[in-house]
Amino acid sequence: MTVTPSRCAIVTGTADGLGVDIAKRLLDDGWCVIACDVTADVDARFEPGMFDGRVRTVVADVAAPETADALVRTALASFGRIDAVVNNAGIGGPGGDLDSVAMDDVVRTLDVNLLGAVRLCRAATPHLKAQRSGRIVNIGSVYAEQPVTGGSAYIMSKAALRALSHCLALELGPYGITVNTVSPGYMLTRMHEEEVELQARAAGIDPQLRLQQLRDEVPLGRHGNGVDVAGAVGWLLSQDASYVTGQTIGVNGGIKVS
Repeated sequence: MTVTPSRCAIVTGTADGLGVDIAKRLLDDGWCVIACDVTADVDARFEPGMFDGRVRTVVADVAAPETADALVRTALASFGRIDAVVNNAGIGGPGGDLDSVAMDDVVRTLDVNLLGAVRLCRAATPHLKAQRSGRIVNIGSVYAEQPVTGGSAYIMSKAALRALSHCLALELGPYGITVNTVSPGYMLTRMHEEEVELQARAAGIDPQLRLQQLRDEVPLGRHGNGVDVAGAVGWLLSQDASYVTGQTIGVNGGIKVS
């Protein structure tokens, strides 16, 4: 199927969780999307005939050095352009104090959550610079702003990702490229549910009680979801946000962060 060139976004981590809704929101907004995930589930989420052929799937690990260039090549070959990058791929990392977890698990968390984003930004920015426009959105976490015990690897990866956004906003601003972070709060995703299970086990309480405790911390009284995050990403990629860069946008139901 021949697709008329349109705005094209590369979105990682699109087989599950927030990434599915982010990719679908952009497709609903008329974007072409390169949807990447480490599992083949992404192929089922976004079949070739869906969305008038405006989506291509790539099964790859963002931590692998070759993945970033492969995603850029796919975007250019499929749609002839790159206009945005959404670095959403992430893993929860090891649970426990830093001196008790395996170093390999710490390195893996940084490779996926941080260096995967770094590599994709490096691969995509020459094309964004050449057209003197573009958007980068990194998906962070409320925990980067308000750390908790037992998640050092994940938290530092997200804190560094937030810092990366601020640095790139300064570097790329002269080229008309905006770079921002969307920082979700408590989201009802598989990763969050696994985290809650660990927290509940450590506290000796029922996981449903722990979920309720977290909901009680949220002024809006509920967990967030992928649609909430996708709305923020969609806005940041829209013309309405053309003067917004170097910012961290909290999507957290009103949780107070430091």
